[in-house]
Amino acid sequence: MLSLFLLISVGCSYDEQLPQANISGTLIIPAEAATRTVLDPITGESSEVTDSRFIGPVYLGAFPSVTELDYGYAHPEMGPVIQADIEGNTYPYGGGSVGRFDFACFEYLACRTPTGRFTDYDDLLSFFADVVGDPVQDAFGNEVVSAGYMQAVCYDLFEITADYEMEWISDVSDYQGEKLDRLDFVQNSDGDFEAQFDLWRVNYAPDMKIWGWMDAPTDLDFGVANQRYKFGTCNEQNGQQNNEYNNDFVYGVTQIDLLNFPGRYIGGGDWVVGMDDVITVDAETAEDYRANPPEITVRIASKVE
Repeated sequence: MLSLFLLISVGCSYDEQLPQANISGTLIIPAEAATRTVLDPITGESSEVTDSRFIGPVYLGAFPSVTELDYGYAHPEMGPVIQADIEGNTYPYGGGSVGRFDFACFEYLACRTPTGRFTDYDDLLSFFADVVGDPVQDAFGNEVVSAGYMQAVCYDLFEITADYEMEWISDVSDYQGEKLDRLDFVQNSDGDFEAQFDLWRVNYAPDMKIWGWMDAPTDLDFGVANQRYKFGTCNEQNGQQNNEYNNDFVYGVTQIDLLNFPGRYIGGGDWVVGMDDVITVDAETAEDYRANPPEITVRIASKVE
């Protein structure tokens, strides 16, 4: 009996020495990255507006190294270029995002609704109408002004019965009535925006670099309906297909190779981790990192021109 007890004890305490580690920390986006010039549709006057809803999805990853030599801004170093028209792979160890694309019930909103940015229906509808200047339209081309109408369309489309089942709604309660605050960013005392991030099961390597970027929305002065406040990292041609009744559209989906080929998707107006802000993780092994995880703060403060 004693030998069996010892065997069980040893088995329960066995360290598998897995080469992965979960990397968590704080992400900071400067206020400037969340600021746009907004035109008042009534007065015609323009003003600078700082709003966390202007923060697009943020992609973070762990990479072997980062350089400015390839693109003129900090970017993970690439592997061999096999074909002339295809960039080299960055071979990330792992990564994740703060916010992802969700479908907010109308074709008009495909690739325009990151999670963790909008509190509820009214928040989204007023943002597009009053800030973006591009009111949401339904399948018949009518402006959507009622939160109740939008909720009814969502419930019917997804066959759901509660708001918490839609990830893009952040200020909501779960089925037990407990508050779910799913907003990603809060404004700190410096006026910048902070969020917590988690990179799960990263294949650990000593001295790997933490780098990432924010996909900024398109400008508000495009003057074309349904083209303002869109994102380069969303694939409008793929995703779930909707062919119900007279519908014929896709929901859009996040591009699948964002960490392997970030340079394909980063353009003017986006923000990246600058060379001076790249984080080096220096624990010798994943076990060492798990035993004493450091406090990590990632600052995305370099604008791509």
